This record gives sequence, structure tokens and C-alpha cells, in this order.
Amino acid sequence: MNDLITIVVPVYNVEKYLPHTLESICGQTYTNLQILLIDDGSTDDSLAVCHKWARQDNRIQVYEQENQGVSRTRNKGIQLAIGKYVMFLDADDWVEADMLESLYRLAEVDHADVACCLLREENQLEEKDNCTITERTIIHGKNKTESGLALLTVWGPVCKLYRKDLIENIQFEEYKVAEDLLFNTNVVCSEKFERASLIQYPFYHYMIYAGSAMKQEFQDKYLEAMRVEELCYEKLTKISPEFADINLIGCSVSRVFEKYAALSPEKKKQYKAEFKYCKKFAREHKNALLQTKDRHRKISGWLKVYIPDFYLWTLSRRMRG
Repeated sequence: MNDLITIVVPVYNVEKYLPHTLESICGQTYTNLQILLIDDGSTDDSLAVCHKWARQDNRIQVYEQENQGVSRTRNKGIQLAIGKYVMFLDADDWVEADMLESLYRLAEVDHADVACCLLREENQLEEKDNCTITERTIIHGKNKTESGLALLTVWGPVCKLYRKDLIENIQFEEYKVAEDLLFNTNVVCSEKFERASLIQYPFYHYMIYAGSAMKQEFQDKYLEAMRVEELCYEKLTKISPEFADINLIGCSVSRVFEKYAALSPEKKKQYKAEFKYCKKFAREHKNALLQTKDRHRKISGWLKVYIPDFYLWTLSRRMRG
């Protein structure tokens, strides 16, 4: 008999998207599932949607709590999970029907602590490119470094099937941004973690809407993300210098530059001190920004470190079209 897999779905104000998400979960070809829907104090009809689907599928368990944030909600899911494996899924995304079966078979055959796949961003605000990916190349991590790099191909906790006993003592910490990267960094740094395998195919569809995090304006939380990603960089490069090429520092600094460039002149003045901090952060981490194999990243890092105001100007012009 196939092992039980627990799917943890934090739910918060997603009544419009949740039915499609649950349809993709309940329609998996792998059927031995514990589906945890944890409503984090929704103020719309998300909870009613959860209960409706629970009446239709006895694999679904619904839990309610006052709003505590996604980190505490995922941690509760880990505590409630009874499966051999655990998967996290956002309540407004969807997955292809054979995702769980494919990841489970890979984990079992490879004796992997984590089986991973890619994700595809589905932007509801832009025209789709109709690109179809059919090849399913597999990367078998041969050691801790190779396995960590495979696991961090996607930084977040989605797209992954974790062995429950690997993560049961690892918590999502309560940061506003990059808490998912820190969770996976702690997984890679765990003494229990030895092997991850990756299917290079986007079974997971990450939905981008008008209110999605990727579409939000500049906020102080992006400075917090720089500090969290700095912490992750330090932890990972202690294991191996190869983790430097993931460009954790470069990505966090780039996010702030891009968010700041998109602001109006009036709002740029409002966040002038925050952007000054970002430029200082870039100078202090110039080695991390410049020591990369990728030529484009190296050029971008050089501009951020040495002529950041010019780089910002070019970004702003590009965004204005």
C-alpha cells in the first residue's frame, strides 16, 4: 500500500480561487492523502468553501484559528500531519494531476529526504505565452551540496515533498518575507538532510493576481527580506561556497531596486531613507554580489555597488516604457 501523504493548505480570504485549488488536490492520481485546510481567520467565505469540500471528500480535515499568519499556520500543519511525507500548497495555486504520484515515486526510488519539481508562474494580468514543457529531466543529488542546490531551485516550500521526520522539528519563523527561504535553508543545514532529487518539470502552477505579493508596491518588509536572505547566505555558504551562486543577496537587493524604481517621484521621497539603506547594504555585500558565474548578474551587481543611482535611473526609465 502507498504511504500516506499530508497536504497542508493555509487558507486566508481566497474564496474565489480555493475551489480550483481543491479540485486539483482532490483529483490527484495519488489518492492516499490527508488534506489539511487551516483557515487563518478569513473574513470572506473561504471557511464555508472548506467545509463544503470536506463534506464531499472525507480525506479533507478543516481547522479554524484566529489570524496568526502563514508561518504559524504552516507550523500547525506540520504538527497535525500524520503522513510519511508532507507537501505545502498555497490556497490560490493549483497542481497537475500526477504531481504527487511523480514526486512520491521519485522520493521512494531515490531514498530522497525531499523530492522537488519546478513551478510555473501563471500571470492573470498578462497574456499567456502558451509554452508547453513536456521533458521531465531528473537531477539526482549525489551529496548534501548537490541536494541543497536542487532543493533551492525553487526557494519556497511549495513544489516539494518533504519526509515528515525531516521537518517535524523545523519551524517557519515569523518574518513577513523570505520566511520560506529560511525554512528551506534550515532544512538543508539540518543534520538529518542528506539527499534531494528534482524533476525539472513545472507540476506546480503559481498564480499571480492583482493582489499577489509579487505585484505589491515597495514596503519596509523588503528590507527585512534582505536581512533574512543575508542570514540564509551565511548559513549555506558555511556548508559550501557553491551556494553563493544561487545569488541570494543579489536577488534581495534587486527586489528593492525594482520596487523602488516603480514608485512615483513623491513616493520615492517617502522611502528615501530605506533606499539609502539598500545601497549601503549592497556596498557591504559587494563580494556576494560580484562573485557569481552568471555574467548578467555580475554586471547588475557591479552597477548596484558602484553606480546605484544610475542603475536606478535606467530601471525607472525602462518601467515607464
